Amino acid sequence: MPTWKFFLVTFGCKVNQYETQALREAWQNLGGVECSTPAEAEVVCVNSCAITSKGERDARNAVFRLRREAPKARLILTGCAARLFADYKPRPGATWAAPDLLIAQEHKDVLLQGPWVTPPVGLHSLTPHVERPDDASPTGADTKPASVIPAPAPVTEGKTSQPAQPQAFPPFAISTFKRARPVLKVQDGCAHRCTYCIVPLTRGRPHSRPADDIIAEARRLLEAGHVEVMISGINLGQYGRGNEHMGDFWNLLRTVDAALAPEFAGQARFRISSLEPGQLNERGLDTLLGCRLLCPHLHISLQHGSQSVLKRMGRGHYNAAMLEKAVTLLGAHWPVMGLGADIIAGFPGETEEDVQELLALIERLPLTYAHVFPYSRRPGTAAERFDKQVPHALKLERAARIRQAVTQKQRAFLEAQLRLPHMLLAADVADVSGTALNRAENGAAKTLKGVNEYYAACFMPRTPQVMNENIRSAGAQPCSGLLAVRPVAVTDKGLLVEELPFPNDQTA
Repeated sequence: MPTWKFFLVTFGCKVNQYETQALREAWQNLGGVECSTPAEAEVVCVNSCAITSKGERDARNAVFRLRREAPKARLILTGCAARLFADYKPRPGATWAAPDLLIAQEHKDVLLQGPWVTPPVGLHSLTPHVERPDDASPTGADTKPASVIPAPAPVTEGKTSQPAQPQAFPPFAISTFKRARPVLKVQDGCAHRCTYCIVPLTRGRPHSRPADDIIAEARRLLEAGHVEVMISGINLGQYGRGNEHMGDFWNLLRTVDAALAPEFAGQARFRISSLEPGQLNERGLDTLLGCRLLCPHLHISLQHGSQSVLKRMGRGHYNAAMLEKAVTLLGAHWPVMGLGADIIAGFPGETEEDVQELLALIERLPLTYAHVFPYSRRPGTAAERFDKQVPHALKLERAARIRQAVTQKQRAFLEAQLRLPHMLLAADVADVSGTALNRAENGAAKTLKGVNEYYAACFMPRTPQVMNENIRSAGAQPCSGLLAVRPVAVTDKGLLVEELPFPNDQTA
């Protein structure tokens, strides 16, 4: 099989990271070799994000930059920003570049067949013919120029139409991951239609992955030596929607834990990417506490603490009191837990009283970190047309105040961690080939980084001497492993930790 070189660029969410890994593995199976710079590549693919205007702009800038750096490569743009790119009109006189192939998110899986696949209807080839080496495809696929294909339906202001959806779950699958802590995609799409969110327009209706496929992939990742897996989806609360035999996300979590905990509990762990406060009902809490593989950490799609703002966001189905109650109940069983949140500042109509209500909630919650975003107007969303838009400078000022409040909570959490006698570090030790990520080119040891079970960033100033022995004793591969450490100090980077002697390492 002839070889060819490709270069991948990924923006956005963990689901995008997962789908990029699936493309990487598929292209490698077709003879592709991933290279470290775009200038070396015959194919360059940008997997884009459109959740904010900045994400969309980053994708356009990447296309421009990569076209300069790899002028002869086949340049592909896919992901959530691809549909918006088709409608983008640059300012008169502006310098910009277009990709050779534009593939909407709902058809991204066609790239699993290779980068030279002939696009079906619904994909948009921006150039009818692309120069390739010897005008031949390294994958052996049909190399005839693509005919002019209609572009995907544009996102139109005020319309709620969605792209046509395939019946089955998109056939992405992975066996390892570029990073030490892989993402496991279990769900795609969203039907909720929050007033600010463009995701239903770019990823379409919800689709759920069968539990057997999820368990098989989780096992592959754990057997490959990965010891922390992030269970992720676009909206985990809509897992199983339209497929009653699947149950909901809590059914899935119980099923996966029951299948894998007997073999991997104590050696590996799962983490949940994001939940909504409304999911944390009695059944949800029972599931969280009953799963042996689950980290004592939650990330909550909170968005705001003011009920009036939540209602304007289209998120009036939960309130802050639900989260406070759930956290209190969890605290009786998880005396130490990580708690993160997504928060939007400056949503249309937000008042100073709303901000104060949010800040008061942050003060009451045991938050350990938060991702705070100034509101970003997105085309085709209801909030784009709302009145009382908050001025940009004021959005930034409010976001800064919220971040400052969160930073104080985070610092207090890290200080409290110093009282813990030990913790388990999932270290960013190696890439999929087993090459140490934390070593300099000259072989000198660099800082070891990772996260503990509470999702606190941890680092050690050297590579631990006992890591490989610990991992082998646990039955995992030497490329990754849970490492017993003790916290030493709090720094601006997180927790400084030191390794603990392995329990079985007894001296005479």
